[in-house]
Amino acid sequence: MEVKDIFAKIGQKEEKKEYFFALTISSERVKSAIWTIEKGATKVVSVGESTSWSEEGDLLDAVDKTLSSATETITPEEEVEEPNKVIYGLAEDWVKEEKIISSKLEVLKKISQKLDLKPVGFVVVTEAIIHQLKVNEGVPPTTILLALNKTKAYVALVNLGKIIASTTVERSQDLGADVTEGLSRFEIKKPFPARILLYNDEPDLEKAREELLAYSWPTSSFLHLPKIEILPSDFDIRAVALAGGREVAKAAGVKVLEPRPAKPKKKKEEEAVSPKEVEEVPEFGFVKGKDITEEMPIKPKPEIVEKPPAPPEPEVPKKEEIPAPPPPAKRLPVFKLPRIDWSGLPFPKIDFSKIALFLSPARFRGKTSLVIGLVLVLLFVLGGLAVASYWYLPRAQIVLFVEPKELEKELRIKLDPQLSVPDQTTLTLPAASVETVVEGEKTTETTGTKIVGDPAQGEVIIYNGTPKEKTFLAETLITSSAGIKFTLDDDVTIASQGGTAADPVPGKGAVGVTASEIGTEGNLVSGTEFGIANYASSDFVAKNDSAFTGGTSREVQIVSEEDQENIFSALTEELQQKAIQELGQKLSPESKLLEESLSDKVVKKDFSQDVDAEANELSLALELKFSALTYDEEEFRNLIENQIQDTIPSGFEFKKEESKIDFELVEVEEDGRATFTAALRANLLPKLDLEEIRANITGKYPEVGELYLNSLPNVVGFEAEIKPHFPRRLQTFPRLTKNIQIEVRLK
Repeated sequence: MEVKDIFAKIGQKEEKKEYFFALTISSERVKSAIWTIEKGATKVVSVGESTSWSEEGDLLDAVDKTLSSATETITPEEEVEEPNKVIYGLAEDWVKEEKIISSKLEVLKKISQKLDLKPVGFVVVTEAIIHQLKVNEGVPPTTILLALNKTKAYVALVNLGKIIASTTVERSQDLGADVTEGLSRFEIKKPFPARILLYNDEPDLEKAREELLAYSWPTSSFLHLPKIEILPSDFDIRAVALAGGREVAKAAGVKVLEPRPAKPKKKKEEEAVSPKEVEEVPEFGFVKGKDITEEMPIKPKPEIVEKPPAPPEPEVPKKEEIPAPPPPAKRLPVFKLPRIDWSGLPFPKIDFSKIALFLSPARFRGKTSLVIGLVLVLLFVLGGLAVASYWYLPRAQIVLFVEPKELEKELRIKLDPQLSVPDQTTLTLPAASVETVVEGEKTTETTGTKIVGDPAQGEVIIYNGTPKEKTFLAETLITSSAGIKFTLDDDVTIASQGGTAADPVPGKGAVGVTASEIGTEGNLVSGTEFGIANYASSDFVAKNDSAFTGGTSREVQIVSEEDQENIFSALTEELQQKAIQELGQKLSPESKLLEESLSDKVVKKDFSQDVDAEANELSLALELKFSALTYDEEEFRNLIENQIQDTIPSGFEFKKEESKIDFELVEVEEDGRATFTAALRANLLPKLDLEEIRANITGKYPEVGELYLNSLPNVVGFEAEIKPHFPRRLQTFPRLTKNIQIEVRLK
């Protein structure tokens, strides 16, 4: 197969073995295993227990249970870290055109997300089994694969390692007849391979094997009686792990040792194959660079054969880590030494004319006096710079942590399109109605199934053991000894019994009959006896001199009512989101759309198929008209604030941006008025005078500022950072209030 998915490239130096899950999902059970790459070969470490499931809600628990059992059954010699990557083994009806069908893909996404698994690829279970049979037996297998569960039988015809035909048959009381029906659907020339392999989750496969051995197989279907074999219960999960894991490793660049195939056994006689030309079976693989939950596969890169890995370097023992001490309840002020940008600072103005006069030759006589003057000027300039830096340069960033009080209140608000101004007494706001029409199309796969086919037909002879002539009308019911029902095709009159009392001769007449139901059950052998309506068998009885034929049945995919309901619901939800966007674009900045009031009306609804129609896909073209109410957000906030003013504790204030309101529609009246329940949840913040705080710490030493900030009411902690970092006795908060920035944050 083509490579469907690979994980990140494995390095040349394998410092530590990586372990993976393998998980098979059938219609009734899940199985798991843990595997790894060891010395260039795929190795199965442990196999989990097979776990049953019936509904999709049970599937997640079943997967979790089997993965846990696989982890618990690891031998003590294996030092295994619990894997988080997984290969999925899927039934053939989960995959279409080399991609997982969309409905099943959602199931795998849910499993991967809930159980924190990273999918690295998938394989089809039947293909993995065929691949493993080829490795075990040394030749591509030619056989009939038969997967059984409680209600269905999956029949696949394998020729030289490739599935050339497959079908699913509803289980009846006669398993041999079910298999014969499945083989009859294959449009190939007989005979079939005289080998049948049983596998899957049937609780008692040995009983099924005995039933098939006792079945009278049609002589035209096989060269001789087929050999019935049972694969080990864990054959499928091991095949998924070994075949899929080998391809994962090869795609990742690890040199994998090819398994040595078993020597092919000499067959006693040549098994029959299909006359159709068989194409070469592609190898198993995964989609490189993508998760299987992605829908578009990427073609794989060429296989990379890496150099043999170098021997691992000796491990250097790590130093024992000393746990860090717990942080203090409040952080003390932080003082850092930054890079100083001297540009743009308000230095004092220097009068160079006075400096020139100070340095004039008349003032200083000789070289000594000149040097002293230059030094004094330099000290003067440096001193001015130092004073300016100390005064203007410092900056402080303070973060105050406060603990809010939570306020919850529920109000019943009314929106009235006929109102022009808010009514505080009745809590009613003016409202407006907006409308839009949106349309869209959606296609989905159908999920309904039904059995179609033809009823069996034949001819019976009705015997009359009474002294009177008897006429039976068309549609008269006759029943075989096994309970299979037929009806007469035409009216028929049966003569009375003749002969003598010692040697009576019953009257008789022939008439065609048709089975009441479709299927192979009506294909009865000759000599079958039938009861007629409610008459005693001593009076009237029917028999067939020739076998009944023509009864067939097959399962087809149809449109169910649930399919139409699901696609309508999904498309309506998509159009709702589209309508909300379009309505929002029509609103003014101060208006708010009340999404909870959104209602829709069907303008056009056109399904591509009717209920019970045979189809693989269902499409819907839908046009809906949406309407909703809008209100002025500022008016609403003011209405809420007026209602909660009395409940705000002293020292706290209500911040609109720190509140959240959930709406729930109560009712919509005929005149357009609507009533809602508004649940308000708000964080009330402490009132802090930031200007006063700046003024009180301006020019203060850090120790003094810390004591002051700790004393502020409703402040539970703070952080302070002063730049630049001066010597300790010179370090203070900025002497300019504007250089102190204060931010308030919730704890």
